[in-house]
Amino acid sequence: MGDSVRPRVVVSRCLGFAPCRWNGQTVHEPLVDKLTPFVTWQPVCPEMEIGLGVPRDPVRVVEQKGQARLVQPATGRDCTAEMLAFSQGFLEDLPPLDGFLLKSRSPSCGPRDVKIYSSPKPGASSRRGPGFFGGAVLERFPGLAVEHEGRLNNFLLREAWLTRLFTLAEFRQAAAQGRMGPLVAFHSRHKLLLMAYNQRRLRLMGPLVANQDKRPAQEVLAAYGRELGLALARAPSAGAVVNVLMHAEGYFKKQLNAGEKKLFSQSLEQYRAKKLPLSALLTLLRSWIARFGQEYLAGQSFFAPYPPELSEISDSGKGRDL
Repeated sequence: MGDSVRPRVVVSRCLGFAPCRWNGQTVHEPLVDKLTPFVTWQPVCPEMEIGLGVPRDPVRVVEQKGQARLVQPATGRDCTAEMLAFSQGFLEDLPPLDGFLLKSRSPSCGPRDVKIYSSPKPGASSRRGPGFFGGAVLERFPGLAVEHEGRLNNFLLREAWLTRLFTLAEFRQAAAQGRMGPLVAFHSRHKLLLMAYNQRRLRLMGPLVANQDKRPAQEVLAAYGRELGLALARAPSAGAVVNVLMHAEGYFKKQLNAGEKKLFSQSLEQYRAKKLPLSALLTLLRSWIARFGQEYLAGQSFFAPYPPELSEISDSGKGRDL
C-alpha cells in the first residue's frame, strides 16, 4: 500500500463531525477516528442541508400509494421533493471519490436498514430499505465502497470495505494518469486480490489490460473501472481465499522443507474450519516472502490491501458468514 493512496470518502456529518442528529447529538464512531489520518472526508448532513435544523422533529420514510415519501409526522411536513433535489444536486457535483460511510437507520442517509413505514401514524407497520440519500448513493455509485457504520462492527465486512476503498483509491490515481502503463502496473499488483474476490471478473479484466485492439486508453480505463467495481462488490469466500493462499505457496515449493509444507497444509484446514484467522496464514506467507526474497509476491496487494494501522480484530460477534 503506497503512502500516497488517500481515499476520498463522503461521510454522514453526525458520525463525529458535528452535533447534527435530530436530537442535537453526535455519534462517536471509533472507526472514523482511526481512518482520519488516512482518508479525506467530505461530511454531509442531508437533513440540515434542506433546512430542517437542529434539534428537529424526527422525519420518517412512509410508503404511500406505492411511493416512498419523507415526512415529518409532528408537523405534517413532506420533505420528499427537497431531499430528492438535494441528493441529486449534491451527488452530481462531487469530485471523483472512492466511497461512502453513512449513518445506519437514518431516514435520509441509511443505505439499507431504514424503517419504511406503512403510515405516518404511531404504531404503523414497517419494512426495511434504503433512506432517500443513501438510496440515491447506491443508485448513482454502485461500484464504490458504500457502507454504514453498524455493519462495519463486523470484522469481515469492515475488512472487505477497507480493501475495496483503498483499492478503488489506488485505481483512481492510476486512471487519472490517462495511460495504459499505470493500469498494467495496477492490474499486476492486484492480481492475487482479484483472484480471491472474483475470478470470473479477473478473466474479463486481463484482456482489457492487454488491449490487443488498441482501444484508446480512456476507453479501456473506464471499462476496467466498471469491472473492478463489480469484482470487489462481495467479500471473497473462504474457499476462494484458500485457492489464492495455495497459489502463493506454490512460489516456494522448491524451497520449503516437508515440515513447513505440512504446517501450511494444517493451517489451511484450520482456516477452512474457522479455527484460525486469515492473518495467521498471511503472516506465515509474508515470512517466506521476506526469507526468500520473493519480489513478485512482496508487491501483491493481497497481503496488505490497506494500511496495517487500520487492522483491528474486534468484532460484533456475528460471525464470518454474515
